[in-house]
Amino acid sequence: MPSGRVDPTIRTMQLLTGFLAGLLLALVLTAPAQAAGLGDDCAPGRVQCGTDNCCGAGERCSADGFCIPPGGSYCGGGRSCPTGQVCTDGGTRCVPAGSPRCADGSICPAGRACAPGGGCRPNFVPELARPPETPGTPGCLPGGGCSPPGWFLCPETGSQCRPGFKCSAGQGCVPRLAVDCGNGRWCKPGEICRPDGGCAPEAESAD
Repeated sequence: MPSGRVDPTIRTMQLLTGFLAGLLLALVLTAPAQAAGLGDDCAPGRVQCGTDNCCGAGERCSADGFCIPPGGSYCGGGRSCPTGQVCTDGGTRCVPAGSPRCADGSICPAGRACAPGGGCRPNFVPELARPPETPGTPGCLPGGGCSPPGWFLCPETGSQCRPGFKCSAGQGCVPRLAVDCGNGRWCKPGEICRPDGGCAPEAESAD
């Protein structure tokens, strides 16, 4: 090889090495800037949560990357309940905190209580339990003795009902002027009993 000339292969390797060194330096210099810009997709005052969400003031970020409203309860899967409510039914429904859970697993909303036979019934309404014109006749109890004064025994179910109530189909008692749904469940006048244990306006029965 004549003196003073560089082998083409060596020259190519030098150029390639220089190019790779420059590329590596560029990556090192731009990496911090890219890391600092991870939240650039969120508007000012909002914080990146997960990969797709931006949380506002007072919101919390869940472990799976969803925003939780201020004071809310997180149900999972991006679902939350507002302040004063808790998650139920696997996180698919919200009910007021402190709602009663019945023996059959039902959770009754405000204004309703657990019925003896399962499901929910309206809270007691005094005007629906006006005493009948003729007081009930005391009955003999299975274990001996009589029902309390003013109370009466339901001969078909063995339930004891106090004044202002009537025997419910199956078991239990309901207010005398209420609509009997059976097993102690009842609805207000003008409502119908729904299979799920709730009540609905009579107009829905025509649908």
